Parts: sequence; structure tokens; C-alpha cells
Amino acid sequence: MEARTFNPELLAIVRKSKGMTQEDFADRLSMKQSHLSKIEAGLLSPPEEMMERLLEVTGYQKEFFFRNDQVFGISAAIIYHRMRQSIPVKVLDRIEAEVNIYRMHIERLLRSVDVNECTIPSYDPDESEGPASVAAAVRALWMLPSGPVKNMVRLVENAGGIVIPYDFGTKKMDGLSQWVPPLPPVFFISKTIPGDRWRFSLAHELGHMVMHRIPKPEMEREANQFAAEFLMPTRDIAPALRSVTLDKLAELKIYWKVSMQSLILKAKDIGGIAERTAYYLYAQMSKAGYRAEEPIDIPLEQPTMFQDIIELYLNKLSYSVTDICNMLAVHEKEFGMLYDPNKRHLRLAN
Repeated sequence: MEARTFNPELLAIVRKSKGMTQEDFADRLSMKQSHLSKIEAGLLSPPEEMMERLLEVTGYQKEFFFRNDQVFGISAAIIYHRMRQSIPVKVLDRIEAEVNIYRMHIERLLRSVDVNECTIPSYDPDESEGPASVAAAVRALWMLPSGPVKNMVRLVENAGGIVIPYDFGTKKMDGLSQWVPPLPPVFFISKTIPGDRWRFSLAHELGHMVMHRIPKPEMEREANQFAAEFLMPTRDIAPALRSVTLDKLAELKIYWKVSMQSLILKAKDIGGIAERTAYYLYAQMSKAGYRAEEPIDIPLEQPTMFQDIIELYLNKLSYSVTDICNMLAVHEKEFGMLYDPNKRHLRLAN
């Protein structure tokens, strides 16, 4: 049985997930900020009248705040890159809080569900020939055929990852990932970006999972190199990038399901075109308005694993939505932000 001690960390997590400062939250709870601060610091226990108001304001059940779940920091990539993008602390706090809440939900949901064993490997790019070599090794390990990755989301989910479309609330973040064993790795990808960028962001986060269990300053550059090679293997794409025009880039985009800008960068990096040619192509794209919004939409790939887990509870284990909400200690409205009843998929571990 879980300890029946109030967990002040979970109070802070819920507050931050709502995007509220202590002052905002204290006002909503009809109490002084100084009192709330001491409660979050574990110096005071919350009075019963505060608990009643807390449940009304947050949409969580009382049980949630008495759980002993551990709170983890946000993805290590934030340390070396995204903090330099001037993302407001309030936004980062909200993201970190929501990532923790998703992980807590997933941990409980997986207690009665078997999912695919995680087969995402670990490679040190410093002990290989660099990120491109690591990407080739992962493709070989997973026995991918030559050419483009048909469905990046399905590939990651088949490898045991969980992909969650997520609203970061900022254009400065496209994705982040978190792996807290023994849980599967979870990939949060922006739901507001186009399909080609979605695929690259997921491949980028996969690169972090494979190469960066220990963070380092150059990890963002390495993850980009991994993603480029994973989605566009040099051996396969090089012949098509020896001479490119905007029309040809558009054709290649359809086939490889990556952006035209990514194709230009790949062509330059592998020596298919000179740097001045790349600049010329970028200038042409800018003139045509393609740097802001490229032609040809790549369809968004839809994750199904999280929905599959929910469906198993509803269909096979005979849980009601209320039962699931009670297990997660949230009210149904809060749960509705994670669960879409219109999606009906069942794809579980073999």
C-alpha cells in the first residue's frame, strides 16, 4: 500500500502543469502565497479546506497528492540547447511538469499491460565513426531496407517507444524524449509542426536516446546528423543529390518524406552540391516563400501505442473510463486531454 503522506512535489508539479506561478495558484486556492510556499517546501501540511479547493481547481483526485511517485528533470537536451533558445522558465516548468504526469500515468497503465520490449540500442558516437555511422548501425540492427523510412512513428513504437503528440506552447521546441527505466522511452513531438518536420524531430529524439544517455555540449548537432542519415542514408540518396533544382527537391521530398531544406543541407554535407549552390537554392526558396512554408504536405504519422493501451483497458480488461480515471487519480475532464475516444486501435506486444 502506498504511503498516505502528502507529497508536496506533486502539488508543485500540478501547479506548474497548469502554467501557474505560486502567486496565481495561491489566489485560486484562496490562500496566502507564503502559506502555499511552505506547503510546497514540505514545511507545512495542507489544511483540509485547502485540499477541497485544490481538487476543484486542478481536476485531480485527492489520492494523487498522496502518492510517492518520483519527479524527474526534463530531457538532458534542454541543458545544452533549448535553454539557449530563450524559452521562458514558466513554459519549461509547465513542460517538465506535464512530462512527469504523463510518465506517472504510463507507469500505472503498464502495470496490467505488456508492450513490446524496448530494442532501442545504445551507441557512443565517439567510439564509432560519428553519428552517421551510428544511424547506419541502428538501421542495420532493425533490418531496415534501403531507401526512406516508410513510417517513423510505427518504427519507434515497434521498437518499444511511446510517441505522444504534444503542444509545447512555444515554436522553439519541436520535441523532447525521456527514458526512465524500467519504463519504455517516451517521445513528445509537437502536434503543430508539418509532417516532414515531425519525422525529422522524432528521428532527432531517437538519436538522443541511442547516443546521449550521458549529455554533452555537442549532442544537438550529433542528433541532427543522426536524423539526417537515418532518414536519408547517404549511400541511397547520394546519386539523386548530385544536381538539384527546386522542382527536383519537391519530387525528392515526396519520396523521402523530408523537407526540401533538409535535402539541400544533406546535398551540401555529402558534397553533392557546392556551398554556393546551397545558398542559391535557399535564396530561391526564400523568394518563393518556401522557407516559411514549403510546398507539398507530408501527412502526419499518427501514434497508436498510447491509445492501444487505453483501448485494452476498456475492451479486454473491462475498465470503464471512470475506472481508469480512478487509477490515475484524475477527473474525466483532465483525462480527456490524453484520451481520444474516436481512435480505435489495438496493436499490442506479440
